[in-house]
Amino acid sequence: MVFDIRRAEGAEADQLRLEQARVLKEVTEWLAQQRSESGQDRAA
Repeated sequence: MVFDIRRAEGAEADQLRLEQARVLKEVTEWLAQQRSESGQDRAA
């Protein structure tokens, strides 16, 4: 896995923040769906 870390300011930072929030939401929803389909969402 490779990470690109850089500093952003102004409009670029705003756009990056929105993109990161969207991607994190998509990943979280995908993970929840995968757990539900495999039955892992049940409490122990």
